[in-house]
Amino acid sequence: MLKKIALCLALTLPFAVSNVLAEEFDPGVPAPKVPADYYAGAEKVVVHVSTEGDQKKYLGILANVNNYIKALESTGKKTEAVVVMNGDGLGLLKVAKDVELDNDAKLPLQLTELKAKGVKFQICYNTLVGRKIKMADLYEAKAEDVIPSGVAEVGRLEAQGYQLLKP
Repeated sequence: MLKKIALCLALTLPFAVSNVLAEEFDPGVPAPKVPADYYAGAEKVVVHVSTEGDQKKYLGILANVNNYIKALESTGKKTEAVVVMNGDGLGLLKVAKDVELDNDAKLPLQLTELKAKGVKFQICYNTLVGRKIKMADLYEAKAEDVIPSGVAEVGRLEAQGYQLLKP
């Protein structure tokens, strides 16, 4: 446990430094002013991940989720975000599991941080069975994260008013 905490702390420092650098960067245009109702109706989002990738690609997808949350928070809105993974998209948790003990692995930390912000990560049962993937091979996967069908879940959430993102 202490090793995991030390790893998280060691990985957090580079993010903190990069965030400071990003805040100090001047792109040559002021930040747009966003009215409080600008993101009205966009509080619920489902991110559908079904593509194969490596740590860099999956970090990009998680950065989109994080940026979505931050954008809505800037107007005082709270986001309900769900990441639905099916097919090759389960690679997100497989890659995170494979690299979780690497000192320079950022993917597990990003997953943990997004979960702490309330983001739900859902795993397609059909993919587990069809591809013979064990839960133990997925980063911090729990039985309550498993849904019957990834694509059907995306449709169900859209019917409940979630906005679909397909990064």
